[in-house]
Order: sequence, then C-alpha cells, then structure tokens
Amino acid sequence: MFKESEDNSDGYSRVIKYLGVFGGAQGLSMLLNVVRNKIASVLLGVSGLSIIALFNRTIQMFSDCTGLSMSLSAVRGISEAHESGNDEKVLHNIKVVRSVSLFSGFAGMLLMLLITPFISGWVLGESSYYLERLLMLSPVVLFMAVTNGEMAVLRGTKQLSRIALYTVVSAVMALCVSVALYMTMGLAGIFPSLFSVSFLQMCTMLYFSLRSYSYKASPLSVNVLKEGVDIVKLGAGYIFASMLTSCALWLIYSLLSYIGDGETAGLFNAGFVIMTLLPGVLFAALDSEYYPRLSGVASNVEVRNTIINEQIEVQLLVQSPLLIAFVVAMPVIIPLFYESSFAAAVPMAQIAMFGMFMRTMTYPISFLPVSKNDTMTFVLLESVYNILLVVLVVSGYSIAGFIGVGAGIALTHLLDFVVVALVARYKYKMCLSGNAVRYFVLQLPLFIVSVLLSFFSSSQNLYWLAGIVVVVLSLSVTIYVLARRTLLFNRVIRFFNKIQKRLRR
Repeated sequence: MFKESEDNSDGYSRVIKYLGVFGGAQGLSMLLNVVRNKIASVLLGVSGLSIIALFNRTIQMFSDCTGLSMSLSAVRGISEAHESGNDEKVLHNIKVVRSVSLFSGFAGMLLMLLITPFISGWVLGESSYYLERLLMLSPVVLFMAVTNGEMAVLRGTKQLSRIALYTVVSAVMALCVSVALYMTMGLAGIFPSLFSVSFLQMCTMLYFSLRSYSYKASPLSVNVLKEGVDIVKLGAGYIFASMLTSCALWLIYSLLSYIGDGETAGLFNAGFVIMTLLPGVLFAALDSEYYPRLSGVASNVEVRNTIINEQIEVQLLVQSPLLIAFVVAMPVIIPLFYESSFAAAVPMAQIAMFGMFMRTMTYPISFLPVSKNDTMTFVLLESVYNILLVVLVVSGYSIAGFIGVGAGIALTHLLDFVVVALVARYKYKMCLSGNAVRYFVLQLPLFIVSVLLSFFSSSQNLYWLAGIVVVVLSLSVTIYVLARRTLLFNRVIRFFNKIQKRLRR
C-alpha cells in the first residue's frame, strides 16, 4: 500500500529532528503555562481568567499592531551579516533593530493609552477600576517590543541554545511570580502579575542578548529609522497577519463576553488554549527551520513542492494520533489543567480539534506566498481566515453555545484549507502528493470517530475502550509509515535491538 522511496528518507528525518529540537523547549514552556492556568483557575475562578484573557488580548492587539513583527522580520538582515562574518555590519543591524523596537514600543504604549478609553466599555463594561488597571498596563507593550527586538538578535546570530533557555526560564518565572501574587492578592493580583512577568521577561531576554552585544540604540534618529523601515518590509506580510489575528481574537473575546456573561471569555480561553497547545508545539519547528529552507528553493517548483509535501506528510503522521488522543482525553485534560467548573469548554475543544487536524495540511502550504515574496496574496488569505473565524465562532455561539463555537472553529479551518489549497494549486502549481492524500484519508475516519464517541457513547467504560482502540489504530499507521520512511526511526529500532541482545547474554 505504501510505496516509499529512500530518496525522501533524509527529508523525513530532518523534519522529525527539528520537530524535536525546536518543539522541546516550547513544549516545556507551554506545559508550565498550562500549570499556571490551572492554579489561576483554582485561585481566581472562571471570572478571573476571563479578566486575564481580556487584558492579555487587548495588550497583544496593540503590541501586534505596532510591534512590526521584529522577532521575525529583522532576523534575515542580522543573519546575512552574521553569515558573512562582517562584525561591523552585524553591530549596525542590531542597533537598527533595537532603535526600531524602542520607537515602536513607545508608539504602541501611547496608542494604547489613547484608544483604550474608547473601547473599554465594550471590553470591560462600565468598570472604571479595570479601565484604570488596563491603562496602567500600557508599558507592557513597550516591554514586549524590546523583548521581540532582542529575540531577533539571538535568532539572527544563531544563538539557539540561549533562545531555548530563555523560553524555559521565562515560563518558570511567570509561573512563580503569578502564583505568588494570585495567592496573596486574589483578583487584585492580576494587574501586578501581568506587569511584573512582562518586565522580568524583558530583563531576562536582555541578560541573554547583552552578554554578546552591548545595548546601543538611537530611536529618534531619522536615518536609523529609515533603515528600520527597509528591514520591516521583509516581514510585512507577517506583520499584517499578526495584526489581523490579534484583532480577530480580541474581537471574539469581546463579542463572546458581550453576548454571554462574565465567564464566557474565560471558558472560551480555556478551550482555545488546550486546543492549540499541542499543535503550537509541533508547528514551532516550521518557523525556525522550514521557512528559511523553503525560501531558498522558492523558484524551483519541483523541489519546493517536495519540501512542502514532506512537511504535510510528517505533520499528518505525527500529529494525528496525538490530536486523537487529546480529543479522547479532553474530559480529563480540561478539568485537570483548570478545574471542574470549566467542563463546559470540553465539547467545544473536542469539536474544534478537527480544525487543528486540518491545519496540519494548511500550515505548511501557507508559507508559500511569503517564500515567493507575494505579500498581497498572503495578507488576502489571512484576511479571509480571520473574517471566517470571527463570523463563524460568534455565530456558532449564538446558535448552539460552546458546541457552536467548536463547530465554528472546525468549519473555519476546513474552509481555510480549501481556499489555501486552491490558491496554491492555481497560482503556484503546488499539488498535494499521493502520500499526503493517502495519510489524510486514513486518519480522517479515525479522527471523526474520536469526536463522535464523546457525544454518542452510552457508557464511560465503552467510551474509554473505544477511544483507546482508535488512538492505537492511528498510532499504528504512523509507526508503520515512519518505520519505512525514515532512517532515523530505523536507527532507534537498531538501538533497542542492540540493548535487547546485550540483556540476553
């Protein structure tokens, strides 16, 4: 059934390697954040998490709108100078990045101070107490801008170990500080927690970056800022996409809070965080390794399509059994990571996971317009996705509550895949490989069964038994294919065989 080629084994092994290397630190960080959410849910309740979600979403919106996506867009210039060995050019580019980061950070902080009073009634009701706290959080936009600028410095100079260490350290720090403040101050600890964590994360990032490059910036220099505009143009598509996504999510949180009650945004946030937790870890590798490699072969249709299909195939094989396992275990995961009062988010997250299943194919293809410097197409596709997300999620909630929210997310990602695949097919001559289609067709029925079990299973014992069977079947497909496709997997098997032989002696 699976006719595999040895020529592709190295490609599969490379993708799996980076899934592990770049996803490991991110995975640990996300796990610590989930633990923090669990403790926060116990100490603050659903209403407390709703406030945190609204505060975070508002801050993130202003950060994305003014932050210029420096952690991504500035990397290429620094990286090219670093690869050429031109230390003077590296230092100059770093100065430009830091100057733009400071300027955009102050601009974002002022913009938040000016606009927040006009939108606070929609987001926070008539509460002047929370409006004052939200305005006092405006410096967080500046802290985030500086942090993103320093992240570009570390990425551009290939200091991956420091990035991984920062990711873990910042998550541990956020957990400790937040829990301490929530325990001692309750709901009043939300403001100092958000402020302190963001400030300490900025300081930690500066500690790692300043060990290699002293801080020099000229945020008011017109010439320096002009150079910064040229750097930002490289990531213009990502900048606008980040703004769209941030505004869309902020709008969803605000509308759900407005239509529902004080706990609606918190329940949605709980389901959304769990739903995106695992895919977020596994997609982390694509930003770090896949995009630069795809950009290098963007003009070669055959090689480009091979690389894209390798990513899709591996993502389908690796993520499918994990996503199915998440769906089956969701009645345990959400109460475990939060508390029993968040159980209303379970059906939403289970249905919405189908969207993450579709995203395993959409996400690798979505890099194609950016690799071709086709910013307009990328922005158009992101606009369609975010409009669909807002309309279908809010409509779904109005029609069927949180089950409707899950269905809205699932339908959004299904339609997004159709649109992205059609654009890729007719504009870039990108076709899905036979293996990609085959793996999708094999895993799709198993995924659908895992979702249906939650709604039609008459007994708990039958539910868990059938769920385990579905997970095992999906995992068996993955193991069978990877065993044939990857030298890396064969090496693991040989390693355990050697251990087994030694034990028999």
